[in-house]
Amino acid sequence: MSVLLSAFSINVFSGSLPLYLYRSRGFSVDAIGVLVGIAFVVQLLATLLVGPLVDRRGARLAVRLGSGCYLLAALLFLLNGTWVLIGTARILQGLGFALVVPAAYSMVPNLVTPRFRGTAMGGFGAFLNVALAAGPPLGLWLLRQSPTALFAAAVVAATLGLAVSWMLGPEPSADRRAGLFTYDARWTPLLALTFLTVVYWGVVTAYLPIEVPREQVTAVGWFFTADAVAVLVCRIPAGFFTDRYGARWLFLGGIGLTAAAVLLLLAPASLGILVLAGIGTGAGAALLFPPTLVELSNRSHDRNRGTAMALFSTSFAAAIGVGSLAGAPIVQRFGFGAAIVLSALVCLAAAPLVLATIHENR
Repeated sequence: MSVLLSAFSINVFSGSLPLYLYRSRGFSVDAIGVLVGIAFVVQLLATLLVGPLVDRRGARLAVRLGSGCYLLAALLFLLNGTWVLIGTARILQGLGFALVVPAAYSMVPNLVTPRFRGTAMGGFGAFLNVALAAGPPLGLWLLRQSPTALFAAAVVAATLGLAVSWMLGPEPSADRRAGLFTYDARWTPLLALTFLTVVYWGVVTAYLPIEVPREQVTAVGWFFTADAVAVLVCRIPAGFFTDRYGARWLFLGGIGLTAAAVLLLLAPASLGILVLAGIGTGAGAALLFPPTLVELSNRSHDRNRGTAMALFSTSFAAAIGVGSLAGAPIVQRFGFGAAIVLSALVCLAAAPLVLATIHENR
């Protein structure tokens, strides 16, 4: 519940933040790309600290610190300040995400046997997607009322998340002898796969809300909700099939489905098109993330699992950061459609990597 509430405090900004910056504050496309992407760039730097923190001091501390970062960020937004305050808030949100998500995922393997890790990872991830499903449309609705209403809702959610984090139960004793930063080369293809299949999300998050016609802005919120609901519905079955059949074909199916759904955004924006695209990207993500987390869990142990999960979050964040930041000049020079096509091609580039490095279960 702590992770869910904390996640809600950041997901209300999905869709609403670019719109707020563009229409309410008059920020340029370049500035929006920076302010959206900076939260994810922060996670790249945070990995060197977050992974060892979880491995050496336990996951509960990381969840509490991350929830605190979300609360401070929401309070800064509530000030309606300058771009410096907004940038600081986004940095705090990136740090909060870097702390909370890998810490939460590192708890799951200790709660179930290896045989059911896929199902457990899928179930936990589906639970987190409740915030992603509810946050964007609610955020856009709150923004229509007033920016203050949006930021106040984020403050309330972050406050509740921080309060609940103090109720987390005991966990296995952390190993204070764990290395400051341990890396296993077997993680590399999984981290690269994550990066390649998530770049499109940076493009979509930063530029879809400002590229659709004004009358379709509400439909953008439903795109994010459709994505989250599809993940919610498909993630547990994907985890089950990972336990049963392995990751390879799930990866390939997820790559193909994600690329097809992203290309659907080239069609003229409408509620139907955006919802259908959201269902496709969500189902694709559901096929990709549980097997990735299971493979990372199987290729790590208690002394470096926090680092493995932190690097997963970092790959995810790096992809969104690249999509947001590198997308700005592409959108400005060649248009939103060009950025969409390029991000779909990057996603498809993950297929040869899967064929070369991920083997079928025997």
